Order: sequence, then C-alpha cells, then structure tokens
Amino acid sequence: MSDSPDKRPSFAELEEEVEEGPAPWVITFADMITLLMAFFALLYTVSQTDQKGFEHVATSVQNALGGPSGAGGFGGVMREGGFPGGKGVKPKSLDELTGLEGEALLEDMRQEFKGLSPDEPVQITLRGNQVVMQVGGQVLFSPGSAVLGPQAHSFLDHVVRVAKNYPDYRIDIKGHTDSRPISTAKFESNWELSALRATSVLRYLMDRGISAKRLTATGYADTQPLVPNNSEENMAKNRRVEFVLEKKEK
Repeated sequence: MSDSPDKRPSFAELEEEVEEGPAPWVITFADMITLLMAFFALLYTVSQTDQKGFEHVATSVQNALGGPSGAGGFGGVMREGGFPGGKGVKPKSLDELTGLEGEALLEDMRQEFKGLSPDEPVQITLRGNQVVMQVGGQVLFSPGSAVLGPQAHSFLDHVVRVAKNYPDYRIDIKGHTDSRPISTAKFESNWELSALRATSVLRYLMDRGISAKRLTATGYADTQPLVPNNSEENMAKNRRVEFVLEKKEK
C-alpha cells in the first residue's frame, strides 16, 4: 500500500501569491495608523499654539478624510459637511480653537484700564472662552445705592470703548453684594439692590450706543462671594460688579 503524495503548493505558486500584493486588511490597518498619527500630531500642535503648524496638520487631516483642499480649503478645522455625517457642524476659526481671540481682548482690556488709581480695584481674567472683569462696588456706587456715582461715568466709558471695539461679544453684567442684610423703602433685600445696580450699568451702556441685544443684567445678592464675609476687607471684595464678555454665536 503506497502513500499518496502531499499536495503542497510549488515555489512558483507561492511566488505568484506574494506578487499579488498584501491582504486587504493590511491596507485598512495602515490607513488607520496614518490617521491616528495625524490626529495626535494635531493635538500636539494645538498644545503648542503654533498657528502655521496647526493649519498645516489640520489641512492634512481634512485631505486624508476627504475634506476640502487647496487654497482657501482651511476656513476652520472642520468645514460643514467636511467629515462623513458632518453636515450642519459649525466651523470654528483658528483663533476660537486656540483661545487667541480671547487673549487679544484680555490684553486690550488690561491696557484700557491700566491707568486707574489704586482706589479703583479691577481684576481682569480669562475663564475659558470668557473674559471676566471684576470691579469693586465702590468704583460705581455709593454704599446702599443703585445710582451711579460721579466717578462711575468715566470708568464705564472705558467699558463702552472696549464694547465698541469688539462688537461680536455680548456682555453679561452681574451685581453682587456682601452678606449684610439691607431693608429700606427702596430695597427690600440685597436681591433688589444687586439687580438694580446691574441694571443701572446696563442702561448706561445702552445710552452710550451699545445694543441691548448684546447686554444682560442679573443680580446675585450675596450668593456668590469671592471670599468669606468675615471681615470688612472681605465684604468689600464681595461687593462688586462683574462684566462677563463672551463671543456671540453666529
């Protein structure tokens, strides 16, 4: 009884299979690795706030995913309909994504209010995509009053100039008090006082040409203290008006 010979492929047959190219899954895997590398390069570039590098990498990612290319192809990291299923996605500018736009406003505001006297406490900070200016209550109002004081007008004129230079920003005006209760014929509580102070500021900005559509006024009484209300110094810090500037959604 003889054994049947093994049916093994010849060397020529193996060579022919190799020449046909890699299996389809290898190409898909290589594409995925390439896209992942581009994605992590994009994240690294954003963290370095290198605008030119950011644009170059973002454009490469768009091209790899079938997005627009060529001159004018980069109008934002993601154009409407640029990604599969991306229809209706709102494009964002490079400045919006990197926060540079808010930083420009922050710097301009600091320059605008740089010459104030030490008796006019003002703090300007960047919180995410918002620029927040905290103004001591004594700068704008007399104690227990919602009527703008004599020095308030010159101060608010600085705010008006900033608002006109940045027309795409809305301004939320927030009134705050300390924890000491107030009860007068005009103000039943700190809620009324803080709300009317914020409204007085809003009306001044409106009278100077700032659109009401850009403005809101809210009173918070003593619900959002910066520091504990356990000393005269701390209570003076908590009596404040805040201006929160944020880019309007288009």
